This record gives sequence, structure tokens and C-alpha cells, in this order.
Amino acid sequence: MFSRKICIITLAGIMILINIFFIEYLSMDYIRPLRAITTFSFSLLFVFFKGYRYSKLAIAFMFFFLSDLFIIKYDKLVFNNLTSVVRTLGYLFIGLHLLPKFKVEIESKRALAAYLIAIFFCAIMFYELIDIMSLTFKDMVHRYLYFSYSLILLGLLILVGNYNFRYNSTQSTSCMYFTFSFVISDLFAFISYYLEIDAFYYPTRIFYILGLAALTAYAVLPFQREVLYKDDSLDIY
Repeated sequence: MFSRKICIITLAGIMILINIFFIEYLSMDYIRPLRAITTFSFSLLFVFFKGYRYSKLAIAFMFFFLSDLFIIKYDKLVFNNLTSVVRTLGYLFIGLHLLPKFKVEIESKRALAAYLIAIFFCAIMFYELIDIMSLTFKDMVHRYLYFSYSLILLGLLILVGNYNFRYNSTQSTSCMYFTFSFVISDLFAFISYYLEIDAFYYPTRIFYILGLAALTAYAVLPFQREVLYKDDSLDIY
């Protein structure tokens, strides 16, 4: 377990430094391909440490890598739309992985309130961002794809929040980390691209790398048996 942690942390640290260097000194012709290389590097660890036993997460990883290839030509509408479709499919498969763990339970009113407030603000943020982005949308398909993408992300946040509140495990916390890292990364990516704020490329890439690292850790580290906060329990599957 220790060696796997070291490998994941080391790769994340190296990739963050390389990506920061590329963003600082090189053009988009180099920065975008590096994203695909970064995802591929983590996918090697994912496969090497047999993370593919979680088949849905393996498929999600494949979709993330494919979307990163499409990002290379992101300025072209067809590749922009394909990126949205493929990345949405990746999040959908993460949601399918979490769906068996979903159950509506109200154990703590404070936790529930905090969770609902977080989801509400995420929903408002996505809505406002899409409204701002609408000025640059080239057709209705482009707009509907981003709405669909936002709905899938909100659904995923609901699933991962429910999972983390129901289980007292490091694994559920890791799942929450990589989900929120991806969401934050994508929000910064939209702002940096559509509002042309170059400084946001740094948090975009850093949070994306942290998300890949946490996703890999979630799938490959030998976590202990997950236990519900109350009476029931569920083995890692």
C-alpha cells in the first residue's frame, strides 16, 4: 500500500510541476497534448495496480483520455462538442459505479442541510456560467450539450455526497475528493477558455491532476471494509 501511495503522489507531483512549466512558458499547441499525456500516465498506474477490477471506472478513465485527445482541437466546434459528449459519458460511468451505494437516508439534519446548500450553489454556478458562455455558443446543440453535461455532474455530486455521508471510510472520502477535483477543474476550464482568463489554466490543470490521482488511489489502494454509519454494512466490490 505504501509503495502504491508513493507512486501516485510522486507522479502527481511530477505532473503538476511539468504542467505548470508548460502553462508558464509554452503555447496551447503543447499545453493541450500534455493533458492527454498526463491522463495516459495515470492510466498506466491504474492498469498496473489492477484498478480495472472496477470496470466502470476503467471505462470512465478511457473516456477521460479520449476527451483529452479531442481537447487538442477544442477550437473546432465538432471537437468541442465531442469533448463534451465523451467527458459526460466518463462522469456517467462514475455515477453508474456509485449508484448501487445510493440510498436516501437522513442521519444528520445538519449534514443534509450543508450538503443541499453545496449542491444548490453548484447548480447556480453552472447555470450562471452557461448563461455567460451562451454568448460564445455557436449552435443550439452546443448549448444543450453543456446543459446535459451540467445535469450529469450535479447528479454525480448527489451520488458521491450520499456515498460519503453513508459510509465511514477513507475510500468514500477519496471518491469525494476526485469528484470535486474534476468538477472544480472543469469550472476553471470553462472560465479560462470562454472568458479568456489565462491565469485560471493553472488551477484547471492542478485540480485535474489531483482528481486523476485520487481516482487512481480510490481504485488501487487496499482500503478496509466499508461500514455504514448505522447497522448495515457493504463490502467493497
